[in-house]
Amino acid sequence: MQTQNPTDPHWYSNVEAPYEVSDAAALKWDMECDVVIVGFGGAGVAAGLQAVELGLSAIALDRFHGGGATEASGGVLYAGGGTVIQKDANVEDSTEEMFRYLRLEVGDIVSEDNLRHFCEQSPETVDWLIGHGAKFKGVHYPKKTSYPGVEYFLYHSDNSLIAPYKDEAKPAARGHRTFVSPEEGIRATSLGGPIYRPLRQSFLDRGGSVREQSEARQLVVDKAGEILGVKTLEFPAGAPEAEQHKNLLAKASAIQAKWLPIIPGSAFFLKRAERMIAKARALENNFRVERFYRAHKGVVLAAGGFVFNRSMLKHYAPKFADTFPLGTTADQGDGIRLGQTVGGAVGNMDRASAWRFINPPIAWSQGIVVNEAGERFINESSYGAAIGTSIALDQNGRAWSILDQTLVRESLSQIKGGKVLPFQRDLARLNFWFAAKKASTVEALASKIGVNASGLAKTVERYNSGQNAAQSDAFAKSNDDIRQLTTPPFYGIDIGLSAKLFPCPTITLGGLRVEENTGAVLNDAGRPIGGLYAAGRTAIGICSWNYLSGLSIADCIYSGRRAARSIASGP
Repeated sequence: MQTQNPTDPHWYSNVEAPYEVSDAAALKWDMECDVVIVGFGGAGVAAGLQAVELGLSAIALDRFHGGGATEASGGVLYAGGGTVIQKDANVEDSTEEMFRYLRLEVGDIVSEDNLRHFCEQSPETVDWLIGHGAKFKGVHYPKKTSYPGVEYFLYHSDNSLIAPYKDEAKPAARGHRTFVSPEEGIRATSLGGPIYRPLRQSFLDRGGSVREQSEARQLVVDKAGEILGVKTLEFPAGAPEAEQHKNLLAKASAIQAKWLPIIPGSAFFLKRAERMIAKARALENNFRVERFYRAHKGVVLAAGGFVFNRSMLKHYAPKFADTFPLGTTADQGDGIRLGQTVGGAVGNMDRASAWRFINPPIAWSQGIVVNEAGERFINESSYGAAIGTSIALDQNGRAWSILDQTLVRESLSQIKGGKVLPFQRDLARLNFWFAAKKASTVEALASKIGVNASGLAKTVERYNSGQNAAQSDAFAKSNDDIRQLTTPPFYGIDIGLSAKLFPCPTITLGGLRVEENTGAVLNDAGRPIGGLYAAGRTAIGICSWNYLSGLSIADCIYSGRRAARSIASGP
């Protein structure tokens, strides 16, 4: 994909062309250090902490207050190869089995050498995190689930338990969920703090500096194009507008987190949040000033993806335009755009991960998922991102879950009494009660939901006859996961990307191309841009083809540390 620049009509960013000076001495720098990090979420904090551990001075710049999508996430780290947590839970794993499995998911997005190194580093990564205060626990959930109950902290956050994956690599639970008490953890968001916050504190304890409410707008370069540092817009020190800005965005974020679009009456509160954000933007426009940060050894771009930049998403990944953005409002693509202004090449910008989780309740995944033709297109036991991404890329964003009366009753039973997390229970109930269509025959149901009647009838007939050990399912679904659809009424639930009562969370996966051994940003000719690095979702990485729960955070930690190590060992 050819590099764009700020003059392009589809730039969709406040990032500006590089700030050029004759040489470094020609500019009055506000602060100087070895490494400047743009974005202070998972990748940024890993880069910063690794840098100061190696004796470098580092300043982190964050548009808001740090943490990013990592802190806002479900707090899952994908790790394996025999981590201390796996050993504590008596889960057998090896780096070779982890590599063989991930090779099936990752495809060719990174080289085999890079993927193998990621796997080999995995146990040490967990040790490093724990050494800095991150908390995990070896309480193992052995079955398939999108997210375990609050009492479990190690689970299969991938497709490893289903065919063909389990036939190619020995399954092992690799989803390391951060340890929080049940009282704290009755949710699946904002649980990344036990990873991010200890690393941040370690960074500060070792002399690192964080500049919050600091928006990176330009890379500073000399006449030869050498990366010198970063220009930001910030509130003056001690300005009352900074506190006003912080409070407005905090209140708006709290409203948006509580009043999802599917909740009745949410429009009123969401408009209130929009007004708060508009006031915060006005403060930015009227009271911020320029600041210049000198990076003597390198700049690391770690500002996340671009899923909250809806114009950018529609331009690059239009098939995901109807999905629900997952992350934080800082995911505007600024890090990617900064890299592009100095010739950085991008890739996979049309690739995102849409999450359509239908288990729990497990009975839901024992039915079928069909497209407009009434045909199945995937193993319903698959990891939710595999289902959602297939719906987006291959099914015009449309799909339905088909169940019969028996499965509906079992589903409702499976979400009672605290057996699942509240968000899993509430989404299932909401869709059963208000979104499900039902009919006494499969053909009549097809008419109600708008799919091909003969196609759906043939699909159900074929599915029912397939629950036989002598026959194999067309999508390698095991007999244990197949339940015949024979008890009327039959139910159809819209699970398409634009389903009104079933938001489909999405993150972007594309970003700047980097040299795999160093994390240095590459230009269109495939040559590294001296002094510029990228990490996390700002860059192409391990999870830039297929996402698995915890793989993005794992890649953030891995790629952030990689960039810092490269800078420390540089010329």
